[in-house]
Amino acid sequence: MHDHLSTQQLAWVLDRSPGTIRDRIKDGEIEAIRIVGGYRIPRTEVLRLARERIDAEGRPAVPDRDLERLIDEMIATNEGAAGGST
Repeated sequence: MHDHLSTQQLAWVLDRSPGTIRDRIKDGEIEAIRIVGGYRIPRTEVLRLARERIDAEGRPAVPDRDLERLIDEMIATNEGAAGGST
């Protein structure tokens, strides 16, 4: 897993739109770094948000290494379907 993810990549992880992710960043609900042309979300924040989603869905806890692997797989699958763009 990269050190920082794009809003599109986090949107795939949380099953939300990139616009919703940007809105939550602007509202202070998601920690992100502002860059030219968008935001980047730190890995620790992505893991926190993924864990919140897992908890909200009532699923069992997943170790960090496994969660990072699942996130990587989800991003790779979506990037392949989107033609490699993020």
